[in-house]
Amino acid sequence: MRSLFRLYLYIMGAFIILVMTGEPPVQVHATIPEEITPLVKSKEDQKIAYLTFDDGPSTNTMDILDILDRYHVKATFFVKGNEEPYAKQCYKEMISRGHEIALHSYTHDYSIVYRSTESFFQDLNRLETMLEKEYGVKSRIVRIPGGSNNLLRHQVTTRPIINGILQQLSEKGYIYFDWNIDSTDGISPSISEQQIITSVKRGLKDQKHVNILLHDINSMKNTVKALPDIIENLKREGYTFDTIDETTPKIQFK
Repeated sequence: MRSLFRLYLYIMGAFIILVMTGEPPVQVHATIPEEITPLVKSKEDQKIAYLTFDDGPSTNTMDILDILDRYHVKATFFVKGNEEPYAKQCYKEMISRGHEIALHSYTHDYSIVYRSTESFFQDLNRLETMLEKEYGVKSRIVRIPGGSNNLLRHQVTTRPIINGILQQLSEKGYIYFDWNIDSTDGISPSISEQQIITSVKRGLKDQKHVNILLHDINSMKNTVKALPDIIENLKREGYTFDTIDETTPKIQFK
C-alpha cells in the first residue's frame, strides 16, 4: 500500500507540473522507485487461461453461458452454422454477454470441408456471411475442424489439402488457433465429468498460457457439469481469463 501511495504522489506531482508549465515532466518516469516496477506485470508474465468451446451453438450453450456469468469469466466460441431458433438466440447471448465468437466451419462435415482447399474456404465463407449478416460479427480467428494436425494431415491424399488450407489462411489474413490442453470431452459423450476435470488439471503443469479445448455439443452434458470445477481450479492456480483475439499469443500445432 505504501508503494501504491508513493506512486499516486508521483503521478499527482507530474500532473501539477504539466498543468503549471504546459510541458511534460520528462524526468518523472526515471524517478519512480524500483520497487514499484513489479506492480505492473506484462501480459506475457501473467498466467492466462483461454476457455474455448468448439462446435456450438448447442442445447447446452445457455447453461455454459450461465456458468461463465456466475464466475465472471469470458470465453471464446468457435462456432458452426446453426439456423435453429434456439441457436439464433445463443449467438445473440454470446455477443450480449461479452464473449468472443470465432470461426470453426459452417458444416463441420469433413467430406465437404476437406474435399479441397476451395471447398474449405467456401464453407468458411458461408459461416462468415451468416455471422456478419445476421449478427454483425466479423472475425479473422479460426480453428479448423479437428485442429491443424488432424488425422487427414497424415494421409498422403489429404496432406496437400490441409497444408494448402493453412498456407492460404495466413495469406488471406486469418489467424488459426489450436490448443495446448485437450479436456478430452470431445472423444465421446461417455467421457465422465471427472475425467474431463482431471485432463485439464494435468495439462496445467508448467503452462503459463493455457488454451483449453472444450466442446459445445448437444450430447456433451458432462462438459457442462465439469465446467465449474475447471474454472475454480484455474482460479486457485492463479490464472486469469481472457478471450482470443489477434493479439493473443498463437498456439499452433507443428
